[in-house]
Amino acid sequence: MVGARQFDEQEVIATALDVFWRKGLHDATMQDLATATGVQRGSLYNAYGDKEAIFLHAFDRYTEQFLDAAGNALARGDTATRLRSLLDMVITNMTSGSPPRGCLTTRTALDAAISGAAVRQRVQHLLEHLERIVGEAIVAAPDGRAAADARRLARVIATFTRGLAVMERAGYSRKQLKDVAATFVDALTGQA
Repeated sequence: MVGARQFDEQEVIATALDVFWRKGLHDATMQDLATATGVQRGSLYNAYGDKEAIFLHAFDRYTEQFLDAAGNALARGDTATRLRSLLDMVITNMTSGSPPRGCLTTRTALDAAISGAAVRQRVQHLLEHLERIVGEAIVAAPDGRAAADARRLARVIATFTRGLAVMERAGYSRKQLKDVAATFVDALTGQA
């Protein structure tokens, strides 16, 4: 059939996500994507338009997976337990792989300064949703806080996760990052 895709789109996007995570939006090339996916560049252009469009599909998948994992991490326990679980998930996410792959959101945010508006909007969307689910989890915890306080605290926590990403890129180990995160949660929840 003319125009039918001869590849598994889900598989191509998952592979593209890995390429973008390792190389970043601007350093990844269409040839990198073609080589990794096994799909010719022309077919990728025909299917998606350009590299940024492929990235947006991949980043949307990442956003869905990341926010789902964050929601699961924040689902149980008191505020401190929920926050420790979230930060553990974030640290594990960015320190996985060999070499560690870092934080796709932070890398993309830095690339977004030279990217199109759609990329910047996707990063903002992810961070806004992260703040929202963190705030909701803090309110819902048995020792929860008022909604206004939880929203402010959620923004601080989302900002802290970006700082962890920078520290990981600077060479901090998973253990060092977890120690910093534990100290942060203790200070926030009055357990220090």
